[in-house]
Amino acid sequence: MTLPFRIQNTSSIIKTLYKEDIEDRYSKNWDTATKKDLSWLKKRDKKRRDVVAFFHQLDQITKAEDCHHASLIFQHGETSSDYLSAHEFAEKAVELGDESAKWLVAATEDRYLLSIGKAQKYGTQFQRNGDGEWKLAEPIDPNITDGERAKYNVPPLSEAVEKYKEKYGMR
Repeated sequence: MTLPFRIQNTSSIIKTLYKEDIEDRYSKNWDTATKKDLSWLKKRDKKRRDVVAFFHQLDQITKAEDCHHASLIFQHGETSSDYLSAHEFAEKAVELGDESAKWLVAATEDRYLLSIGKAQKYGTQFQRNGDGEWKLAEPIDPNITDGERAKYNVPPLSEAVEKYKEKYGMR
């Protein structure tokens, strides 16, 4: 759909949604979240995706930063389709010059692949084992080298879990 005008504050709206997405994730201890908490987050995530999808349908997500923000919003989706959209936005962000979105390209691809029952490539997705310890989500494609991971600012597999825990302040 093409409008005879551009919505002037698209970037500002997407940036606000991006900040809300991040704030929502740091506003609670999600390890102890209730079903009500998770329902609240899912509803807010869905609303953010709906707004971004509307702007995308209008072809008004054209800047690298907007693509990066849209990618993260869709990365927090619930479906393979959401994760694929996240990946496409991340790739577009890098294509438009946002080097910081390289890790997001890898993370969105990994999340998408795991969601369709395939092995993650880069080692960006984690889960807790039965003892509550963080580990890499499996399976992991053994053909991807640490050199390939480095191209996307992803640490070697041997350091992945510790870097993840460090990034998110986990013990």
